[in-house]
Amino acid sequence: MINERVLSIRQSNSKHFESLQVLRFAAAFAVVLFHFGSGLTIQYHLDRNYLGMGAAGVDVFFVLSGFIISYSSDPARGVAYFARKRLSRIVPLYWLLTFAIILIALVKPNLLNSTIVSVETVVKSLLFIPYEKSGGAIQPILFLGWTLCYEMFFYMIFGACLLFGAKATWYACAIVLSLVALGAIWPHGSVEWRFYTSPILIEFALGMMLHKAYSASSAFRSGSNTVAVALVILACGAHFLITTLAGPNIFASSLLAVLLVSGFLLMRLPAGKILATLVLFGDASYSLYLIHPYTLQLPIKLLGDHFSISFVTGILVLVTLCTIGISVMLLKFFERPMQAFLMRRSKPIGQPVVQAE
Repeated sequence: MINERVLSIRQSNSKHFESLQVLRFAAAFAVVLFHFGSGLTIQYHLDRNYLGMGAAGVDVFFVLSGFIISYSSDPARGVAYFARKRLSRIVPLYWLLTFAIILIALVKPNLLNSTIVSVETVVKSLLFIPYEKSGGAIQPILFLGWTLCYEMFFYMIFGACLLFGAKATWYACAIVLSLVALGAIWPHGSVEWRFYTSPILIEFALGMMLHKAYSASSAFRSGSNTVAVALVILACGAHFLITTLAGPNIFASSLLAVLLVSGFLLMRLPAGKILATLVLFGDASYSLYLIHPYTLQLPIKLLGDHFSISFVTGILVLVTLCTIGISVMLLKFFERPMQAFLMRRSKPIGQPVVQAE
């Protein structure tokens, strides 16, 4: 009876969560815009990246992950099922693209910036272990994989906390916040210590607590487009104000992310082809997120020294549209088939529309 009730609640809420898939695409596209702007900024020596706010898309992903993992995980299925579900979602595409970058680094190293291929960097990249590159950045070979290192670390924490049953979310929040506190007390240490005690981990806790608030409030679950729009406007306004006064900081990005996720949770979008397309793009956001830096870098490296910024910008717009199309193809012909293959012995009783990254 309990499982039937949980299934009924999840099925009734799944349509509401289509708005979160739209937000997922918006967050991925924001990161695309950030790298769009940063590529032009570096190539043409601009004074700043005018699309810099797009970097906050990563913060939205982290809050979304905290929310969805807390919402969708069922302690009754056990830790093994949870781990299998998460690995089948994250690993196949990440490994495929990592091996592709390794091949490029071996054949055409001049196309990449600071990628060094060695046994150590390959092993650490494939196992989501952070390491420091020569330039000081803590990134794997597939450089945006640094966010996946945080995701996998969060999954490990939450998976272990599933042993505590229904209190898993609260224990996971406590562990995450304790790690951040320890990092603030002892900020110096190894690469791993600094990485796994970063304040950015708070965003996973914020997402989990947002789920608790959502579950406890019938008004929250009922939704309101008026309040949703107000929260989205407040999110953008607060982020602009805080970063203008104090510069980019984790507080501004986290507040933006929490308000945006809250707003889109309250949002009720009309059904139709436009929503269906945006939801599809949201489903494909993982592919879009991982592949776009390389599809954008290629024309900049090939054309930047020979053509004006306006011409290259036009080319990048076309490349961006093509990248969205490629991400949908990867979703349909690689991500979904691989996930189905790896989960073929499992029989989920009901999952929300939104998939955690």
